[in-house]
Amino acid sequence: MPQQVVFLVKNLYTMERLGVMQLSALALTRGWQTDLIIADGLDYLHLLHTVRRLNPSVLALSVMSPEYPQMRELARRLYADTGVYILAGGPHATFFPDIIDEPFIQAVAFGEGDISFPTFLDRLSRGEDYTRIAGMHFRAGGQVIRNAPAPLVEDLDSLPFADRRIMAKGDPLLTSNPTHIFMASRGCPNACTYCFNHTYNHMFRSCGKLFRRRSVDHLLREMETVKAEFGLRFAYIDDDIFTFCSPEWLTEFTTEYPRRVGVPFMVNTHANYIDERQVEQLRDAGCTVICFGIECGDSGVAGDLLKRHIKHEQFLTLSRLLHRNKIRFMTQNILALPVPHPLAVDLQTLDLNIACRPQYAVAHLFYPLPGTELARHAEAAGFIDGSPSGLPERTNSYSALNFPDPREKRHVERLHKLFGIVVSFPWLRPVLPLLIRLPLGSLYALLFMGWYGFSMRFRMEKTRKTRSELKFFIKSLLQSLASFLKKQPTRT
Repeated sequence: MPQQVVFLVKNLYTMERLGVMQLSALALTRGWQTDLIIADGLDYLHLLHTVRRLNPSVLALSVMSPEYPQMRELARRLYADTGVYILAGGPHATFFPDIIDEPFIQAVAFGEGDISFPTFLDRLSRGEDYTRIAGMHFRAGGQVIRNAPAPLVEDLDSLPFADRRIMAKGDPLLTSNPTHIFMASRGCPNACTYCFNHTYNHMFRSCGKLFRRRSVDHLLREMETVKAEFGLRFAYIDDDIFTFCSPEWLTEFTTEYPRRVGVPFMVNTHANYIDERQVEQLRDAGCTVICFGIECGDSGVAGDLLKRHIKHEQFLTLSRLLHRNKIRFMTQNILALPVPHPLAVDLQTLDLNIACRPQYAVAHLFYPLPGTELARHAEAAGFIDGSPSGLPERTNSYSALNFPDPREKRHVERLHKLFGIVVSFPWLRPVLPLLIRLPLGSLYALLFMGWYGFSMRFRMEKTRKTRSELKFFIKSLLQSLASFLKKQPTRT
């Protein structure tokens, strides 16, 4: 009977997890079976019963830092009750591989895992020593064995297509979602202080080429497969900067995509890495949505604190270009930054967005990702205590920072909930100072979730929705709202 690895994640938030899907595909190529458990929504006894029923050879946890306290407790209890072999991976394990010191964790996978994970499965299934595999730490014979990082896979075309079926094992409703996520490349050339990329690049700079790109044919073959098997109707290509590529690659993609795939698609870009010719190519290929980050409307804070050196005129020029080419676009923004007067900075960000006129402006409350430069700055300046246990699970609930003025913090959190609505309906801007003073945080949270979900699924994608897709949308909205309300401080 084939051995089985079961992935355990806290929540999918009704989205595909590319990392889990890629590792599952690698396991399948090695003859292993795979399954997926979603921890949220299960009481411990149900989770314990599920693990015992599946009886995996390896229980693989994919964990983000704010999830770790809860996932750590689940892992501790599951190990005590079943003795299951627990492998921890994901972003938290990558940046904090010393969690191997936890007595209930037998292995930690850090980095990409394309080489180390299947090698581990091969050796485990053959009963061979696996404790010297690069890219993993192990607990064996009462000792902890630490290894160097694994090499990065340079040829992304050598990897199998992501296993999307495993997502439906965790959440059957995902079979009703015709929007699927792809990646054409790995890596980012920027060093934004709030993002994990600069830390990641430093950690793995000696392991191979950090920025790598798939061939157009390999990417399109995966998209063709997904379209045939899962009914792809909208594609989200989730590269950090899709347009950070050679002119030859983009020309081939925009020429072949309409013929071979031919569904609307969305990409991410950057104001420093896109020009008019690229916008026209993407438009002609069927790109209907482009996302780019504004992040902060205060040029001094953006440049000095975030290391984003982009002039306001660049954002305005790009916005006019997208409007002229009739490509819908959304912006990314960060509020509640660790600065003395965050509200004033956030209002500048709002006004810059209003000037750009995106179809939707996404606002996130600054999330002090452990290990990042901006998180270290926030801790040194006294905005956080450095422990991930106090962090919210998502960037849309409440600010994790301690600001000198609690009233200003409440105003910023209310502004965050109203941000996208005010950008879409700028006639609300004059009354915003009044709105953020009103104790209506719960109402604003409902408005935020509803507008976010409606904008993403209907205003941006603009594909016809079936009954099952509407059910999927409602579930996604309710899950997001539940995530917001969970551990929400008792303030409005």
